[in-house]
Amino acid sequence: MAFVRESLHVIKERTFANYMSLFKPLDRTSRHSLLSVFANVDAGLSHLLQGDLGFLSKQLFPDTAEGEYLRAHWSSRVPPLYAVAAIGKVEVSGIPGTAVPAGVVFKSSSGKRYFTENSCVISGNGKAVVNVRAENVGADSNLEAGSQLVIVSAIPSGVGKNAVAAEGGILGGVDAESDEEYLARVLVTLRTPIRYGKIGDYAAWALDATPEVNNAWEFVNFGIFGALLIQVINGNQINGVHQVQNLAAVREHISKVSPPVIFDVRTPNIVAVNPVIKLSALEDTQKNRGLAEKRLKDYLQQTAKPGIKMTAGSFRSAIIDGIVISDAVVKLDGETTGIFSTTILEYPILGAITWV
Repeated sequence: MAFVRESLHVIKERTFANYMSLFKPLDRTSRHSLLSVFANVDAGLSHLLQGDLGFLSKQLFPDTAEGEYLRAHWSSRVPPLYAVAAIGKVEVSGIPGTAVPAGVVFKSSSGKRYFTENSCVISGNGKAVVNVRAENVGADSNLEAGSQLVIVSAIPSGVGKNAVAAEGGILGGVDAESDEEYLARVLVTLRTPIRYGKIGDYAAWALDATPEVNNAWEFVNFGIFGALLIQVINGNQINGVHQVQNLAAVREHISKVSPPVIFDVRTPNIVAVNPVIKLSALEDTQKNRGLAEKRLKDYLQQTAKPGIKMTAGSFRSAIIDGIVISDAVVKLDGETTGIFSTTILEYPILGAITWV
């Protein structure tokens, strides 16, 4: 809890209450000696003060500071990343030539609301595609293509009530970065205070662009012009990996802070690796299967990147510990010596595990 300096009156009242509680002045005889009462009250005040000082001392260092204080100290050098609203397109139908004005509000089956940002006219085929933005920020407002919506504001004459999320969906909504994610960016800035375009700077700039980017990598000499490729993903191996939707925000931020070089920002295709695993008969339990799966996800979180080669042996080493899981047989591509490879345009995740 943060330090709060109470008024002198409140402190005096609290101290008086402590004395009254310990000294019992209305009793026929004193319950405690005066020295004991003074010692108890003074110790309580000192203990409270030391607790506040201990809290404040932690706020001096980024790795121990709480989120509010961490951002207060470092926001001038590392701007915090806040939640972003989803954007996309919605297909409406109606009488050709009818205008669909800006401000029309749509509602999804989950109760999320979206509004048109500009006006358009229904074409000759009786349909029109309008740009919409989610009313609320955050990932909860993301909507896949084909999802049904209805107009909940005043329905313009000649426009149908029902609508559908167009190709590409309504995506790009992300939650604000957590305290841990912000701390990680602060520590990167402390370790590399000067960025001028050296190796690693572009990946760091991508992480600073939007909270949708949770990891980034650099690849040189990409394409026929030898551009620098920055690959970005959203999420993690533990809770799920997704492609980044708002690549324009990443490109715009990097263009503002980087030297004038040719670069491209992409989000890799997500490819699943599906291992076949066999535990020993005595250790093949549901609990150990869950443990093995968790260890594989932790392993991928630490090592996975676009353009990586993973072997069945590395998966086996990640699973066994010699105690709970003493041994295991792991196959990739049907072989215990199998190799799973990705290009720099692909990012691996753990897919379906086949237990034998």
